[in-house]
Amino acid sequence: MKQFDFKKIREFREAAELTQEALAISMSTPENRVHVQQVSEWERSTNGGLTVRSLTKLCEALGKTADDFFVEN
Repeated sequence: MKQFDFKKIREFREAAELTQEALAISMSTPENRVHVQQVSEWERSTNGGLTVRSLTKLCEALGKTADDFFVEN
């Protein structure tokens, strides 16, 4: 069974040479602002607040698919 690997967020962000702030800005929309603290919490997996909408924006910002964030247990 696969599970979401929150560490991949940081791995992919750093590979894309983005700061947490730059990633948050690129994920933000006028209707939904992403804060740096949210990105930090996701990377540390201290917050389960990563929604499907946020994951979709994260994938778009990093050029990844949702499957890229899942690993085998």
